[in-house]
Amino acid sequence: MRIVVKPDPSEPRRVVDEVERFCVEHALSQNIIFRFQLSLDELLTNIISYGFEGATEDPVITVDIRLGDADIEITIRDNGQPFNPLEDAEIPDLSLAAEDRPIGGLGIHLTKSFIDTLAYERVEGFNCLTLTQPLGAAGSEESPDEH
Repeated sequence: MRIVVKPDPSEPRRVVDEVERFCVEHALSQNIIFRFQLSLDELLTNIISYGFEGATEDPVITVDIRLGDADIEITIRDNGQPFNPLEDAEIPDLSLAAEDRPIGGLGIHLTKSFIDTLAYERVEGFNCLTLTQPLGAAGSEESPDEH
């Protein structure tokens, strides 16, 4: 399934709702749904907010969902500025009190801890971030704070 995302601040919510609907239709666990809701909302918000600053081309953002026998894979593609969130995102200083930390940075940190496998590549002018979560008990039934 492919979802075309407009570069609008309201779009992450719509995409999260569509992904949730897909997961419910395919009887995926609430744990998997929660992990993708949080991650997609954060990642898409960052892409829409920052990925196209100074861009000369029209923004193109897509979310592809692939459901396999053993896992679910969601790939976010955008033609924004090259940005590998797995390497380029600043690591938040979690030792600071919440009020002392700069705003931002927690979304990618949480995504890294919630999603089983993350992979990034830049292909033909597109950032491609793939989130993969196993369907079996080992990766989907534990609570998020156990991962």
